[in-house]
Amino acid sequence: MKKVLPVYPYHYHVERIIRAFGFEPYDVPVFVFDENADKLTVCTSVYDRMAEVTGKTLPWGIFTGVRPIRFIRENRGQIEDFRISPARLALADEIIDFQRAVLPAAKNAVLLYVGIPFCPGRCAYCSFVSESVKKSYRLIPEYVDLLIRELQSRGEAVRERGFIPEAIYIGGGTPTSLPLDQQERIYRQIRELSPNHRGREYTIEAGRPETLTHEVIDLLKRSGANRISINPQSMNDKTLELIGRGHSSGDVYSAYERARRQDFDSVNMDLIAGLPGEDESAFADSLSKVIELAPENITVHSLAKKRSAVFAGEIGGDFTETAYKILKSAGYSPYYLYRMSNSAGDNIGYMRNAEKIGIYNVAMMDESVNVLGAGCGAATRIITDSGKIQKHYNPKYPYEYIKSQY
Repeated sequence: MKKVLPVYPYHYHVERIIRAFGFEPYDVPVFVFDENADKLTVCTSVYDRMAEVTGKTLPWGIFTGVRPIRFIRENRGQIEDFRISPARLALADEIIDFQRAVLPAAKNAVLLYVGIPFCPGRCAYCSFVSESVKKSYRLIPEYVDLLIRELQSRGEAVRERGFIPEAIYIGGGTPTSLPLDQQERIYRQIRELSPNHRGREYTIEAGRPETLTHEVIDLLKRSGANRISINPQSMNDKTLELIGRGHSSGDVYSAYERARRQDFDSVNMDLIAGLPGEDESAFADSLSKVIELAPENITVHSLAKKRSAVFAGEIGGDFTETAYKILKSAGYSPYYLYRMSNSAGDNIGYMRNAEKIGIYNVAMMDESVNVLGAGCGAATRIITDSGKIQKHYNPKYPYEYIKSQY
């Protein structure tokens, strides 16, 4: 097929729609529009033509962004023009109803994100910037020194601006893979950041269950965390070995039991739909096993094809509706959603009751709350009085981050 420039204007949006149909932009017939054509006309025309040619429709229609929930909430009156499926619109409306009650309304509300770019090892599907603790052990002391200095400056910003932390999230990476003394230094500094307002939600990502030893989980509890994330990704041991997780399903059960013994009453568990070698029934089996544990939150991610990941093969199907049906029947409700390119389905967080909704996840995806970021890959987002968003991004890689702090 002749390779031609697909459309003018709005190349970016049109290219994303074409790719969502499984084509490359230069492998389709040319679309010609008047240069004054509006974006909606261009995108819907391209979508309708691609749907006619392929016989397929897209769950989110012409919407190609990461954050559909806020977009739908703010544009509900004309959303039918976007070709979004009735099922996804119903899902979005359900999520919007839950989020109204939890989004911080105060202008001085702030989220704190702390990035820890170290893991026990790198999973085959992962494209996050994370360093193996074994390979980069020598970086950790200096990294933590500089992170603490940055956290001190964030504490000054909290006090000067009168910010009130609504939620604190320590992620990465796997923060719980750091040596105990280094973890303790970080958690101590966070306690000092805002002694009178430590946030109504304080999450520490303990994603790799083998890192949740008795000593670590005791430290997390003493540090003031009230929510942790224990992430199996799959409960199939063969899959876990294939993707390089470095733990078994037995480790997941042990970590979960230790968390409950320490009275953690808010636990999130992540699963990934579409992992290599797993069909819909295998994913459903993992989901059922996690549901039996009854964590407060379950987050279902759809595997995305990422160029920097070791595993870059074909991804599984869209299991979004399968997950929704299973979780709803078990008493869970969706509370936040985001999308990723090159992914068959959506990423959705579920809650067992409204009291355990993930505040950080909701507010971060809504982009309506101030964010102070510290550490590798962290983003700071300040909303001005005029409503504009000022953003600052820290370097993604540990070496670059360390260099930037001098």
